[in-house]
Amino acid sequence: MNDKNQQKSIDSFSPDLNSKLLEMEEEHYLFLIADLKKATIIIFKNGEIEITRDIMDPSVNKKIKSNSGELSGRNTKLEHKIDNQIHRHLKLIVEEAKKILVGNHVNGIFIGGHKTMFSALEKELPQDLQKLVRGEFVTELNIERVDLIEHCRKTLSEYLKQ
Repeated sequence: MNDKNQQKSIDSFSPDLNSKLLEMEEEHYLFLIADLKKATIIIFKNGEIEITRDIMDPSVNKKIKSNSGELSGRNTKLEHKIDNQIHRHLKLIVEEAKKILVGNHVNGIFIGGHKTMFSALEKELPQDLQKLVRGEFVTELNIERVDLIEHCRKTLSEYLKQ
């Protein structure tokens, strides 16, 4: 192969390479913040909010009494029902996140909300997204939107300083 043909083949790949480099320079970070009934998905691009989505799952019972002494034989059934509701809720969150991510490159994922939800939410993510989890943070979803976003920004800036 002569030098002219080799140069032509390299030039034909340059736009793709350049677009990949630009994509890598843009910092996209996905925040999944969840509690038992609600969730918020936020994508930050270069430190600014690009996309937000709120999810409310009405099928999850918020307050469930699971451990009354009289119902000891039926607790297992109730616990399975609760686990199934939470599993469906987490699956809904991940499906919404995947819809948002179509066509978007993400550098990292942060999981927030109630600490008890972290591992279950991470397990629900597809394996390629599990590799992108960069951190976890505890927060409430019942706070002002501005405070929630500020908490996400603080978590992101702490991660980027490392």
